[in-house]
Amino acid sequence: MIKNVTFSTRVNTKRIFVIYSFLCLALLGASFRTLNLFDKSEAAVIATAEDKYFQIAVLADTQYYTAVKNGGSMDMFYNQIDWITANAEKEKIAYVVHVGDITDHGDKTPEEWERAKDAMYRLEKPRPGLPNGIPYGVAVGNHDVRPNGDPNGTKIGYTKYFGRKHFEGRPYYGGSYDNNESSDSHYDLFTANGEKFIVLYLVFNDPGKKELYDATLEENVHNWGANVLAKHGDRKAIIVSHNILRPDTSSKSNFVAGVGAAPKPGNFTKQGKRIIDKFKHSPNVFMMLCGHVSGEAMKEVKFEGRTIRVLLTDYQGRRNPEYTEKDRNGGNGILRLMKFDQGKQILSVRTFIPQKNEVLEEKDEDSNFAVPLYK
Repeated sequence: MIKNVTFSTRVNTKRIFVIYSFLCLALLGASFRTLNLFDKSEAAVIATAEDKYFQIAVLADTQYYTAVKNGGSMDMFYNQIDWITANAEKEKIAYVVHVGDITDHGDKTPEEWERAKDAMYRLEKPRPGLPNGIPYGVAVGNHDVRPNGDPNGTKIGYTKYFGRKHFEGRPYYGGSYDNNESSDSHYDLFTANGEKFIVLYLVFNDPGKKELYDATLEENVHNWGANVLAKHGDRKAIIVSHNILRPDTSSKSNFVAGVGAAPKPGNFTKQGKRIIDKFKHSPNVFMMLCGHVSGEAMKEVKFEGRTIRVLLTDYQGRRNPEYTEKDRNGGNGILRLMKFDQGKQILSVRTFIPQKNEVLEEKDEDSNFAVPLYK
């Protein structure tokens, strides 16, 4: 039997508060070593640093979606665009790049341009702070012109839906080479999280196609492009052209998803070699993007203390098991997202298939990887 025990209901609240505060500080100290937790300005800096990023979405060759061919469908295209528009704010998508071959038959099949317009124009829906929608640009691929691969061929559909008159007046549209209505070589300007960028698009003009290649046009376009980059020397520069890089011969990324090791460098195409030889001299260029040849690759070019990363993104040759010619899936709606982490100075690449009810991730190392951002 317990006797003479008294339970007090009085609590020393001051003492408990001190002990509680000490425990909280001890726990937080494990995570924030030298941080003055009571400095509101420092806490604000940390919150900003964790949040200091933006993303660019990359659309690879969509030709089999618009042609409804080789297993491709417009639903795949719509899923890509609808995912971008639905997640633009959450994912901080500042800009969208299409690397070319938006159609398969160019002006030979006008309905393909209609389908491309129906998909891409969804990006243009006004949003808070973006009355023209999400900024985007479209490169000209060899399939987008007639004859195929002719830099001077017809671009009726491209001019109608993605030419100068369509983009003129939008704050991000910079202008086109020689003020051409087609805008097949043009540039865009955008700012993301305080950083200023210029995206320069160069028309398909392949020296390997000797009967179509236009050396004079190449020289003129390249000189124009270099002058534009110099004029906007305060902006970090991305060059987009359909034909720059091909995958490494040992890579299976052209057919099969999810088996690649760290991104392989691949090899420059003939047009790509001329592009890098010209524009590596523009000190603000840090990245180039391309498609054209199915597969994934990333090549690093060191020049005068700088690194230019060239990324190939193209899924038109992808196949489902059993991976025969009959199993082609047209690209399967694969989308690439590039995260510019300004706080950590890291570029992260994510590759995935957005579908209506789920997102299918590619987690192999040539589809999902990170590299230094500007070094």
